[in-house]
Amino acid sequence: MAKPTSEQTVLGPEPRAVLDAAIDAARLTSPMVEAPDGRVHLLVPQGYNAQDISDRFRLPPYAHAQVTVDDRASLSAYANRFRDHRSIIVADYDALTVTAHLDWHPHNEGEDRGGSGSLKHTVTLKLRPSEEFARWDKMEGELHSQAEFAAFLEENAPDIAHPEAATMIEISRDLEATQGLNFKSSTRLETGDRAFRFETETRVENNVVVPRQFMLNIPLFNGERPVELMAAFRFRPNANGLFLGFEWRRVEHQRRAYFVEIATAAAEETGLPVFMGRTKAA
Repeated sequence: MAKPTSEQTVLGPEPRAVLDAAIDAARLTSPMVEAPDGRVHLLVPQGYNAQDISDRFRLPPYAHAQVTVDDRASLSAYANRFRDHRSIIVADYDALTVTAHLDWHPHNEGEDRGGSGSLKHTVTLKLRPSEEFARWDKMEGELHSQAEFAAFLEENAPDIAHPEAATMIEISRDLEATQGLNFKSSTRLETGDRAFRFETETRVENNVVVPRQFMLNIPLFNGERPVELMAAFRFRPNANGLFLGFEWRRVEHQRRAYFVEIATAAAEETGLPVFMGRTKAA
């Protein structure tokens, strides 16, 4: 073996050789390169050929998206675009969500037996109270002064189905007109309505008849059709006058029934099976 010359001893290896060695070392450190089309190649030092080591049995990339929509029409349209034989709908009343799991586990039969969905692609309808229901629900269950309650009735009279809106506006104005009068008594009429009696200091009487209950025609959820809701009038006289309010009658039962109706309609529009319940993250 020839001994290195004095020039080689002083200068060391050539820079080109050092660079090539560094490049080869880098390639050996991370020799696997994945192409944009999913194929995988192995980089080897000079003098060797690159080998395609892609997995021929690798599944195609799956969609990874959790979409939230605001109405049932959007839920059905999105699900119909991406659904397949694995897709299902899960309706969770506690969370007020209707979710189409588009890549759920496939049927336990045929070639798919034992397989598992990627569980990464969903579209969820998050039901929200309608603006009308939110306004009335905020007032429900509490007693309010005559002026406040009368103003609320007049502002939201179009939501009232029975008695007629004009009647409710008249009642609200009569209630507002009793401001400063002394509440004397109330009597129950044959219809079940209440007649409130007020007196001035000169004992001039003023009767105001308020219905025992009234019906609203408003949507329960945003983007859905209106339904009839029953509300019962409540009142309480005290030294400061008469306080009024209302309470829902079986509205929660209607909300649950309408939720089931929405979930069932989504199943019919998409052709997917629907399950009432909830999923648990793995």
